[in-house]
Amino acid sequence: MVKEKDKKEKPESQKAAKEEKPKQAKAAKKTGKAEAPVEETPEKTGKVEETEALVETNAEKFEFQSEVQQLLHILVYSLYQHKEVFVRELISNAVDALNKVQFESLLNSDIEDKDLDFRIDITMDKDKKKFIIEDTGIGMTKEELIENIGTIAHSGTVEFIKRLSESENADKMNLIGQFGVGFYSSFMAADEIHVHTRSYKKGSKGYLWKSKGDNNYTIEEKGKKHRGTRIELFLKEDEKEFLEKYRIKSIIGTHSKFVPFPIYLESEKIDSKEAIWTQPKSQLKEKDYNEFFRFFLNATDDPETYLHLSSDAPVQFNAVMYVPKVNSEIYGWVKSDPGLDLYSRKILIQKACRDILPEYFRFIKGVVDSEDIPLNISRETIQSNIRIEKIKKFILKKVFDHLNDIKSKDMDKYLNIWKNFQRNFKEGVPNEFEFREQLASLLLFYSSKTPEDKYTDLDQYIGRMTGDHYEIYYVMGANYDAIEKNPALEAFKKKDIEVLYFIDPMDAWAVDHLQTYKGKMFRPVEAADIKLDDEETEKKKQEDEKEKEQFKDAESLATCLKTIYGSRIEDVKISQRLVDSPCVLISSKSGPSPQLERIMRLQNQKADFSKKVLEINPKNKLIQEMIRIHKVNPVSQELKTLALQLLDNMILREGVIEEIDYIVPRIQDIMYEAAKSFLKEETKE
Repeated sequence: MVKEKDKKEKPESQKAAKEEKPKQAKAAKKTGKAEAPVEETPEKTGKVEETEALVETNAEKFEFQSEVQQLLHILVYSLYQHKEVFVRELISNAVDALNKVQFESLLNSDIEDKDLDFRIDITMDKDKKKFIIEDTGIGMTKEELIENIGTIAHSGTVEFIKRLSESENADKMNLIGQFGVGFYSSFMAADEIHVHTRSYKKGSKGYLWKSKGDNNYTIEEKGKKHRGTRIELFLKEDEKEFLEKYRIKSIIGTHSKFVPFPIYLESEKIDSKEAIWTQPKSQLKEKDYNEFFRFFLNATDDPETYLHLSSDAPVQFNAVMYVPKVNSEIYGWVKSDPGLDLYSRKILIQKACRDILPEYFRFIKGVVDSEDIPLNISRETIQSNIRIEKIKKFILKKVFDHLNDIKSKDMDKYLNIWKNFQRNFKEGVPNEFEFREQLASLLLFYSSKTPEDKYTDLDQYIGRMTGDHYEIYYVMGANYDAIEKNPALEAFKKKDIEVLYFIDPMDAWAVDHLQTYKGKMFRPVEAADIKLDDEETEKKKQEDEKEKEQFKDAESLATCLKTIYGSRIEDVKISQRLVDSPCVLISSKSGPSPQLERIMRLQNQKADFSKKVLEINPKNKLIQEMIRIHKVNPVSQELKTLALQLLDNMILREGVIEEIDYIVPRIQDIMYEAAKSFLKEETKE
């Protein structure tokens, strides 16, 4: 029902419509559009509008720009995984309109409804299947309606439409929005859309835009009482979910919980949180960051550390990022999604964005927001977007700087991070190229120069290098004690050369991909050519008659052993590195490290591994006894049994148990012979 006051004003309105009609006809003629009368019906108002004064006038009929027609056809007749995106798009448009009128109100006090609150209202009419969103923003004139909705005035639109048309799967609809066409996503859920709008400009008229998503739309003058835009979606029969309050509330909570203006859903104000990343760091305290972390992740504890970044060049963006105190992956859960959400103007455009930080930093949680990124940008476009690439490099450098700063200033805090996320750091080494050394600087290892419960890093290791020590040596084992007993370490301990201890198999995996750090090569102790004595001392030993005889006998045993082992090993040599142990297996310089071989075997990877060299120690009592047996009977079964077991002991140390069915019976035979020998000696006595 129209109010009496409106009835009295009606003649003036009709007069105004008469004056406007020639202008409309002229505009239609320019664009080649025809006029068509549209029956006018009273519209139900939203929370901002108390009533609308109706103006009796004919509606003008316009045709959509050809690109818009193609777009609408694709939207209406194609499937889309997440139709809820239209709610996000409409809210983001409303926020944009409110931002603009807020700016205009600061420059010009003489605007329509200058005392009107800045707000967004969403209501649903289940009887009429209408979804309604209304803002008190900048509104539109008739010309702006034609320009903003009737055309797509953005570069690249033709290519965009082409890509949409040629795509063969539902994911093509993820492209919506990257060229400013987010409004049209509403046609995925609606059969018809009405847009009521009135510009902020003083004395502006209200207009009603209508379309059913076909080739045309109409615009008619209609007296919207207040400034802003009201959009009514007449939903399709199978889209009734968007008439449910809980559903819309969930969508708002997912995509729009940080918008800077209040949102009212069916008159209920939706809880929102201040976008902390846009605030000056000087105004924030640690408790503010902690509160936001708990809200953002629905967490019960505070983060281990946080990083707040703001940049205007080379790309404008703000970010706040956190390292949690707990890594869910270490409890056997599946690999987590990336932790950074990508926003544009406080509107979520991609959750768990994979293109801001590399996957190994997926445990870092937070928000990156840039006004330079278009809303609802597609994954394909993100990957090729130069702004995203610049943001990524800037953030990654700052993350490395932040973590290294913690490591140098607060080792206890860094050890908490390392305890939870060391696997992520090591996992990243093979695939990180540009920042590989920065990532390597974060790695921690046990060492022969540190206590069992202490770590060292690569920079500290290099800082302790002395003399002709030019390589980074490492050894792998099941635990600290097992590594300490590795015979390959004897020469390094004797010469006081530091060795890194790899207890986690991923240590070796990372180092095998690193290969070097700050010009220093990594070398496993089993492959390193370390001698206890220099060449001059060795020469003097061999000139001594007794030493010469012992060396000759050991060489004869080595030749015999090589015959017994056949193709199982590459060679048997006299060791220049052993102090106490009887023998050690040495890797070929051209082959993979023993650690990498072990990992590959654990992964059941079949490969032709390089053959090893067995080095024997002539000073060891077991080797000396084998030399005596060889001198008495070089083809005895006892010598062959001992020889085979000597090699298998080394293979077992490396964790290879493929021939265990042969090894165990042989050990039992050796034990039996030892027992018999003992009884014989006892009987003699």
